[in-house]
Amino acid sequence: MMYPKIPLAQSIIEICQQKGIQHIVISPGSRNAPLTIGFTNNPYFKCYSIADERCAAFFALGIAQQIQKPVVVVCTSGSALLNYYPAIAEAFYSQIPLIVISADR
Repeated sequence: MMYPKIPLAQSIIEICQQKGIQHIVISPGSRNAPLTIGFTNNPYFKCYSIADERCAAFFALGIAQQIQKPVVVVCTSGSALLNYYPAIAEAFYSQIPLIVISADR
């Protein structure tokens, strides 16, 4: 299994696995590549790649709502995270477990 070279990315992936989080929705980008590599190369995780951030966040929200377990949604830095906000607000007010991870510069 190949792990990302960035220690923080390794830690995030390990914590998700230890907490039993299996579903990862990824909005691909260059800055979140270490997380993308780490999640997709680990057979424990079920990964979904959705380029449009708003769609990705609502897709993750739907999975979390159905399985009643936390789902991770991962995006790159900048305005990508802003596109997650409508789904984040819905998750908050509906008490749906959604974990948002955003890369940084």
